[in-house]
Amino acid sequence: MPVDTDPSAAALSSRIRLHRRTWRHEGRGYEVMSLRPGDPTRFSVERWQRVLLIRSDLAGARLLGRLLWDLSYQHRPGALLVLDPHHLAPDPFHGRPSPTVVFGLAPATVLTAATVRALRRPALWRTRPDGTVGWRTASLAEAYAECRARQDARAAGTPVAWPHLPEQPDPVVLDAGSACAVLATAPMLRDWAVAVTGAGSYWHSGESCTEPCYGSGIDVHAVRHYQRLVSAATRARAEVLAAPDRPADPAGLDCRVSRHAVTVAGRRPGPWDDAPSPAAAVAGR
Repeated sequence: MPVDTDPSAAALSSRIRLHRRTWRHEGRGYEVMSLRPGDPTRFSVERWQRVLLIRSDLAGARLLGRLLWDLSYQHRPGALLVLDPHHLAPDPFHGRPSPTVVFGLAPATVLTAATVRALRRPALWRTRPDGTVGWRTASLAEAYAECRARQDARAAGTPVAWPHLPEQPDPVVLDAGSACAVLATAPMLRDWAVAVTGAGSYWHSGESCTEPCYGSGIDVHAVRHYQRLVSAATRARAEVLAAPDRPADPAGLDCRVSRHAVTVAGRRPGPWDDAPSPAAAVAGR
């Protein structure tokens, strides 16, 4: 399978414009940053066996890496990056709705489950933003290039010293049901950002897994055919739920949806890009 080229330095350093909202909850002030409504990027979020799994297309996965990099340089307490409901799509394999995801800097930011759930409320996202901020991730391109150079040297058998990340407290992953929060230190966020930026360097079964923090259960995947798989899974779930013999248990329902998504995807067979086929990608879940 062809391997996607690495993102260019220009792609990693262009300005990202975000909406900014000043928000208070439970007596604490927050500065909430989110993609603007017109941004076409979509993310699918799933809690799977204690893993917070975030999926998008290749461009979306790499964009998340840039956002995490810049978040690590936000020194104001209460600075949050939110993957808000406007930019969430159903799970591309089972059609389940995605929880909102909140990223914040530890230890400066304090979040409770109630605060995380409040960030999903539609009323917040209907308010007019207080302004826009421009994030320019110039230094990420250099950090990523250094990382790839070390990886290439190691693959060639050349001894190479890997930079040591000082001991960091474990990230906090807060599951609030309809929303999830991740709090991590700035060096850890930057380490994750470099890993996520490398999405596309390796593919398996239609996904490029970056695993920025596997030990803490945080995964980011780029998915081939992402938009079409989301569409097929969403339609398949609606049709399965409308059937009189639909399974009562969630696991059985997910299994039937994933199988039916193959049929739905086959109604419009193309164009798809290179192997594996969409049917095989869905059936393999």
